[in-house]
Amino acid sequence: MFSDFKTKTDLERLGYKIKERDLSLPEENCMNDETYDNIQLFVKLFYSNEEAVKALILTPIFVYIIKLLEDKYSILYEEYIQADDDLRGRCDIIVSRVEDDDTNDTLGDKPLLVIEAKKKTVEEALSQCSAELIALKKLGKEVQYGIISTGDDWIFIEIFPDKNLVYQHNRKFYLSDLRHLVNIIFGILKNG
Repeated sequence: MFSDFKTKTDLERLGYKIKERDLSLPEENCMNDETYDNIQLFVKLFYSNEEAVKALILTPIFVYIIKLLEDKYSILYEEYIQADDDLRGRCDIIVSRVEDDDTNDTLGDKPLLVIEAKKKTVEEALSQCSAELIALKKLGKEVQYGIISTGDDWIFIEIFPDKNLVYQHNRKFYLSDLRHLVNIIFGILKNG
């Protein structure tokens, strides 16, 4: 189960290592003042637990970004994925590009982003989110990035399956970086 991946050592059983480095995260300016103010309304309601992170922080951000993009996207919550006996379980959120012959309730061929919401610390989900990316790659999906968020703290990760590596961005982001976070997520989805 994905939830069994709690430490970097757990991930090494799959032949993968997690390393830290400065990632070249795609970023495009997209957030205007009105949207920033609207998302801040949700932030004021925010209390740190996983469901609140998904409902009050992540969902408004993704709805805003997807509205800006012309392609069709699907936001899947608690999607069950199984690549093998070890790599299986539910992913908190997967954002996927939907092709014309897909429906909005399917994973499709182009999941672009896996998001793991946590209550306490982003570090506690680093191996779990990495395992989810590895599982999707094993299933032949084009996913490249993961986000771990408590709502307050954010970490971006990127998978490099040809090197059996998952890189953790060496900078942690915070909710006070909201504009920057939205611009990075927009860049990932637009360029994915």
